[in-house]
Amino acid sequence: MTKQITKWQIEEWIRDYNFMLREISRLQRILNRISFGGTGLVAQYGIDAAMPKGSSGISQAELKQLDSRERRLYKYEQIVQTLEDVSYLFETEKYRVLYDCMLEGMSYRSIAKHLGVSRDTVREMKEEILEIIVQKGQKDHISPLLKLEKLSV
Repeated sequence: MTKQITKWQIEEWIRDYNFMLREISRLQRILNRISFGGTGLVAQYGIDAAMPKGSSGISQAELKQLDSRERRLYKYEQIVQTLEDVSYLFETEKYRVLYDCMLEGMSYRSIAKHLGVSRDTVREMKEEILEIIVQKGQKDHISPLLKLEKLSV
């Protein structure tokens, strides 16, 4: 049984789009910074040579933490890619502009001013956009994300 993506969930993804972009960047920096052991080619003498050495690898706790970060990174990348890909579903340019403004995190007031319409019209258009994404995008773009929802992050 597959879980249906709801309008509320898509609206939340759109609202969190900029956060996810920043989090993707942060997670990539963290994951690219990790090193798996040092060179250890420097000779040691005296007491330093006799002292026990720590493991040069990564501990199990750190590996679990890395795994969790990689899963989160993958999930955010999939959601962001999906949100960027669904703009072709909209038939009019006004809907595409409204959708782009929503992804940028603009307020209803600023979007209404930009489009030259009322805030109520912006709300109605937003509801239509969400409905289009749920109906048309369910088969093509959002279904791969159903598998991601089962991942525990």
